[in-house]
Amino acid sequence: MTDVSVHSSKFYGWGNLRLLFAIYFLSMGMVFYGFNVIFPEMITDMGWSRGDASWAQSLRGILIGISAPLVAVFINRYGTRRSMVLGLSILTGGLFLLGTVTSQLWQWIALWGFLMPLGFAFGGVLPIQTNVSYWFNAKRSMALGIVMTAAGVGGFIAQPLQAWVIEEFGRWQFSWLVAGGFSLIATLLAFMVKGKPEEYGQIPDGTHEQVQLNNSKQGSSKVHQSQIAWTLKDAIRTPVLWFIVIILIAQIMPLYMLSVHGVFHLRDSGYERMQAASIVSFLIAGSAVARFPIGWLGDRIEPRYIVTVLHIALLATFLILWKAPNLTLMIIAAPIFGFAFGGGVVMAPSMVANYFGVESFATINGFIFPVQIIFASAVPVGAGYLVDQTGSYDWAFIALSLFIVASITCAMLAKPPVSKQTVAT
Repeated sequence: MTDVSVHSSKFYGWGNLRLLFAIYFLSMGMVFYGFNVIFPEMITDMGWSRGDASWAQSLRGILIGISAPLVAVFINRYGTRRSMVLGLSILTGGLFLLGTVTSQLWQWIALWGFLMPLGFAFGGVLPIQTNVSYWFNAKRSMALGIVMTAAGVGGFIAQPLQAWVIEEFGRWQFSWLVAGGFSLIATLLAFMVKGKPEEYGQIPDGTHEQVQLNNSKQGSSKVHQSQIAWTLKDAIRTPVLWFIVIILIAQIMPLYMLSVHGVFHLRDSGYERMQAASIVSFLIAGSAVARFPIGWLGDRIEPRYIVTVLHIALLATFLILWKAPNLTLMIIAAPIFGFAFGGGVVMAPSMVANYFGVESFATINGFIFPVQIIFASAVPVGAGYLVDQTGSYDWAFIALSLFIVASITCAMLAKPPVSKQTVAT
């Protein structure tokens, strides 16, 4: 129902964007990326095997994927704000439990593998990206880039911060409590997020004059934007949707590998704790730097071309991170890898919204997300058991590198789909 009492000449989209930036900074940047440093300390202290403990991260990903269609239905019925408030509340409770009651492997798996995924799913990427898509049309890629930058900025800070917390206080439990504090602040901010612009008597991108200007430019724009809302059934029948799925899987699998086992891999390669944390921190910083400029570029150049270049860079730097030759080269390669990943984080959802229509974004993303996450979730536990059996991460790096090669081909082939409705007209 439209709230006719809240009409205003001031466009709320940019203020909403600032709130979403802060929420994503705190919940994804400071919490999820802080996990990278806490996880190795926790399982070393508890004496768990890497493979067994990694089940929590794999189950977390699977449950996020499975719950994505439910989140999409929840968003379509109750809105993005309620979804974020619910998810972030669960996330906060789970973090405080991790810092207070976790002393057994089953407790870790239950909390991180089953409870926390609900928090990340309802309070994370899907409602945030959907909300941005509601408020922005012509500047959608740029707006997504601004918000997605938040996770990288937060992660860049979280890596050394959590390493310092553990060294200063000597207890990994305290790090989870610190993360819980960040999540609590994000929950309070979520109450201030505004839903669809029409609920406040507004339209995407601002004034009617701006929309008319945007529409006049669309005819000469090099970036395809669907003028119709695709059904999920029709979208699934297009090859391009599956190309996007492969692109997303190839982006997130290396990240899952490095976020769970990156510090372990670097420590195994001879780097010290703070050096390993710093390398991962530079990786995340590169991700943060990429998202705004790549988002800006994505409003001007067809995203599939940008994704192709990014994934070539992703492959080259992933191979360097595997071999870990020396600290100087690692500090160069890590932010470039992060830049390639961060740019892809913006471009892939932009392709979904551009190709299939903003009104279909939550539904189609709700279908893509489970496929993407379920495949990617095999990486942490698979890599953990591989290193338990072979003593190295070599086979994991080789398999993921081949998948990135496949994604480069998919990016080149991912042309805008043609709808039957378009053909009919």
